[in-house]
Amino acid sequence: MKKILFLILITFQLNTLAMDKFVLRSYDKKITNLSSVKRVFKKYDKKLLISNLRSFVSCCRPSRMVGSKGHEKTAKWIFDRIKKIDGNSNVIIDEFSPDIDHAISLYRKDFQKEIAGNYSKTSKTYKKWNSFTNSMIGHLGKLRNVKGSNVIWEKKGTINPDEVIVLGAHFDTITFNKENLKIDFESAQPGADNNGTGVSVLLSMIEVLSEVDLPKTVRVVFFDYQEFGFLGARAFVSKYKQSLKKEKFAGFVNVLMLGHDTKSKDKKKKFNNFKIYIRKENEALHGKDLKLVKSLKSVGDKAQSGVKFDIESNGFNSGDHVNFWDAGFAACTFSQNWEDDFNFKNHHTSNDFVETLNFKTLYNSFLYLGPSVLAWSYDII
Repeated sequence: MKKILFLILITFQLNTLAMDKFVLRSYDKKITNLSSVKRVFKKYDKKLLISNLRSFVSCCRPSRMVGSKGHEKTAKWIFDRIKKIDGNSNVIIDEFSPDIDHAISLYRKDFQKEIAGNYSKTSKTYKKWNSFTNSMIGHLGKLRNVKGSNVIWEKKGTINPDEVIVLGAHFDTITFNKENLKIDFESAQPGADNNGTGVSVLLSMIEVLSEVDLPKTVRVVFFDYQEFGFLGARAFVSKYKQSLKKEKFAGFVNVLMLGHDTKSKDKKKKFNNFKIYIRKENEALHGKDLKLVKSLKSVGDKAQSGVKFDIESNGFNSGDHVNFWDAGFAACTFSQNWEDDFNFKNHHTSNDFVETLNFKTLYNSFLYLGPSVLAWSYDII
């Protein structure tokens, strides 16, 4: 009886280890066409993606908000997780001094443009957004000596290393009092959808990409300080702008909130209704974004029919991609449908739990975006 129990225990442990480490066979590593690209990502079990999501959300409880104790641990957790995925990986923690004055200026300008000129000072809207602006600026003033940390992973291309694509997801959180929009410092901030989903998708993508050769270079960045004026991405672009210009930089892909998908609350009453956000059509660099997105979407549409990403040229400005736009680079954001099926109920609240998410759609989004990036590296259409 003891021998049987021992064998059962060993089998369980081996299965657990197998689930913890994604490994491809030599045959699967040979990328020759779209079918082989799809096969590589299909080998990645949904359970591994959800495990990455749960582990990340649990790592730094109760909050990943800049200035909190949980936030101090987050970049190191991501770094260690990548090292566990690929011990030989090229990964660094890139510390920076946040441009606090820039963020303060952004909030003041937004308030003047969107609120002050359109609502009376006695209106509820004015009072609420004035409260929000003052709360954000007040906390930013306390963060002047709090360093930020972007985590950067890179896999160099074996044939054309100067051809580069950058993917990013922010890891910090924030919650607000819904009545007055002041920062809620007391409540938990699980941040599962925003942006545990983006982080988990990119961690899972690293697991797959670390197993195959890449002709072109793929760079993945986990951004800090997103919830306070996108300062992590601002620091990254400022530091690496000139080197990106010297490279054949295809553009930046922001991965943001891919876990919310409903039918009952969707304005079009359908699942799998997602978006890729780029500049407005009348903007001079709209064509750059469109070129990047079309190359990714052409493969994604073929690789995964379980989710639909429509191109939205509306100048969406709620993501780290805006810093790449400001520098003249192509950039886009893959996200849930903010117009038709946005996660209003849980966004920036203590209720943004893993259990509230649509795992099927999240996994399908991974199976859409991952093959798009791998195919880009191999020039497979």
